Amino acid sequence: MDRNTREQGNKSRIISPIPKKRPYTAFAGIYDGVMKRAPYRDWAKMILESYQIGTQKIHPKIALDLGCGTCKIWKFLPASTELWGIDNSPEMLQIADSEQIRGVRKLGDLLSFPKLNKSFDLIFSVHDTLNYFQREEELSRVFAQVSGVLEKNGVFFFDVSTSENFRKNFQNKVLKETHGKTKLVWKNEFNPETSILKTSLEFSGPGISELEEHFHRAYPLETWSKLLQNSGLEILGIGSDYEAWEIFPKANYWNFMCRKI
Repeated sequence: MDRNTREQGNKSRIISPIPKKRPYTAFAGIYDGVMKRAPYRDWAKMILESYQIGTQKIHPKIALDLGCGTCKIWKFLPASTELWGIDNSPEMLQIADSEQIRGVRKLGDLLSFPKLNKSFDLIFSVHDTLNYFQREEELSRVFAQVSGVLEKNGVFFFDVSTSENFRKNFQNKVLKETHGKTKLVWKNEFNPETSILKTSLEFSGPGISELEEHFHRAYPLETWSKLLQNSGLEILGIGSDYEAWEIFPKANYWNFMCRKI
């Protein structure tokens, strides 16, 4: 509906565009509500399982979360593990700070890690953070930096969405949700030729009318394998949907367990 509702008579109407925001700006305020059913406990369990398989140790001493967001998964990780995180959304990190979630959070881009002065025996990334990188060269940069701050024989765990997930669960779908006084409309467009999913998030409510656009790209298994190996990371196992360390043909997510070599 036209947001300019005054009578225009015979004058041409000017439809005001919805102001665009950087991803996870407007979304940050309702993100935890959207993710309230996310299986963080299951994600944490598989992350720790990969660490135990890769190192023959029970718990990591120090772990780094790439794209940590509001850090909800940290609540399900061992109290003995020192936790660090990187995210490029100050709004998301501010929510984690306001909830006094333990750990050290750094504002920064995964293409150029902020100064850490630490090495980690576990690095992980969940909820398809790495699908945001739409070029192989960008993923190579991320993996090279992971290799640079990962302890020798340390474990790198991450998940990625598959093209099957984008096609089956998002292609041309519109979702509507209400969180408090904020209404959210998700519009999804998936291009099977480029394997890129465009998600437009429209936020409306008292004092808010904003748009965020998110772009994810799915890559074939062969690409992930090539980029990891070229970065000095050995694949110990590939799992599916946080269920088992085997590849399901119709998986929504792949889980990678890697080790620095």
